[in-house]
Amino acid sequence: MGRFLLESQRRCNAQRGARPQTARRMRVWVAFGAAAWTALAIAGREPFRRRTEAFAGSWALTWLMLDWHIGMLESEDGEPRNLGAADACTLARVWLAPAAADTPQPWMCALAFATDGLDGQLARASVPTRLGRDLEGLADAAFAVAALRGARRCGWLGRAAAAAELARIAGGLGYALLVWFGSAQAPDPRVLHAARVTTPIRAGGLVAAGLGRRRLADALVLAGAAWSGLATAAAVLRRACSRRARSRSYA
Repeated sequence: MGRFLLESQRRCNAQRGARPQTARRMRVWVAFGAAAWTALAIAGREPFRRRTEAFAGSWALTWLMLDWHIGMLESEDGEPRNLGAADACTLARVWLAPAAADTPQPWMCALAFATDGLDGQLARASVPTRLGRDLEGLADAAFAVAALRGARRCGWLGRAAAAAELARIAGGLGYALLVWFGSAQAPDPRVLHAARVTTPIRAGGLVAAGLGRRRLADALVLAGAAWSGLATAAAVLRRACSRRARSRSYA
């Protein structure tokens, strides 16, 4: 493990030295995020003030993750790219996660939903990067888990609804890790994105929770999680059938 980390750091240093503009933009964005949070905390805005330590830890880890994966800021064809507007939308959800873990106010959930839809459109309008492809899913999961934790903490969401949504998130992450480490290939996007059709429903549930509409919030989150599970299972089944058909055609 130590040798792996050492080699990873060496590759990171080489990539950083070869792409000074990208490294500079990364530092500026991280500094801007830290400054914005600090300003809100100094102004006494909650939950930013009481969640400053949690934000500092998560934002430092975000910076480290970006720095270590600077080489993934490239197109699928290997063309180097810089951080762009789509990455900013994705990082906005990571920035909001520590606050949502405390008190997922409706505007936070609405903003997270808006940036979730916008980052994909912006990426397709330019050139999607390998880092953006993988970072988006992690940002979605981080914010969703944080918002669920905060909603349960505030008593805005029922245990069954939160558990169902957490199970959906865990299933998606488990599938991605299984494919990555089991076959060293990227997970099938049709499976990973199968649950996107229910994103407005689940986001609406979190907004309703922040507005004090617990029954509506529970119904929307439960329905969204169940629908997502069925859509993902159907995508996995279609993928398995497709692979079986291809193997038969080669036989």
